[in-house]
Amino acid sequence: MPGSPESEGLALSLAGEHVVLLGARALHWPARARLVIADLHLGKSHVFRRHGIAVPRGATGDDLARLTDLVAATGARELWIVGDVLHGPASRAAWRDAWIAWRQEHAGVDVAVLAGNHDRALDGAALGVRQLGEACDDGPFVFRHLPHPDTRGRHVIAGHVHPKTRAPGVPRSWPAFWLRPDMTVLPAFSDFTGGYAVDAGQGDALVACVDGSALPLGWTPPPHPH
Repeated sequence: MPGSPESEGLALSLAGEHVVLLGARALHWPARARLVIADLHLGKSHVFRRHGIAVPRGATGDDLARLTDLVAATGARELWIVGDVLHGPASRAAWRDAWIAWRQEHAGVDVAVLAGNHDRALDGAALGVRQLGEACDDGPFVFRHLPHPDTRGRHVIAGHVHPKTRAPGVPRSWPAFWLRPDMTVLPAFSDFTGGYAVDAGQGDALVACVDGSALPLGWTPPPHPH
């Protein structure tokens, strides 16, 4: 589908599994028909406004519209969120209504979440999601919020850091996938987040998410056998 989020992704082998890093800030694992995102931060703009900080409205709607496009483009049957689904108390607010409407429109998608540091108030049943605890193994991966190495040698897929980087010739910094030998840190899915400027070390790689495209910086991904 030309111009779709999937067509603008970067296919590669991760711990022996075929995955696609999508420029819309999600990882697609075709073998599981699963999208994986991090740091959705539902309600963050609501929390800021409640404390008198002027922020634009509509951030949650924009994020959910992007998520709708990703589900349609990939045909995903699962959505895993590796932490920080919420940002602050899960009180009755416009963001909650928007999320419930999204869940009803995508009732066939199984949504599962790993607990993040902002998810203390998360009521999975009320929001239509399964709660997987702090970590969950699947295949060669362990999914968790905090980017700590796995002592058993599994490849960690995490969030929390909100990695960002700069692309040559492109103004501003951009969300990025941070690929390390034993870990992949996902970019924050929410548009309304800050970020951590990543200085990639030896053996690391960065993939910037620039206007919906996934751009590897300073390295060429090896072709994945199909």
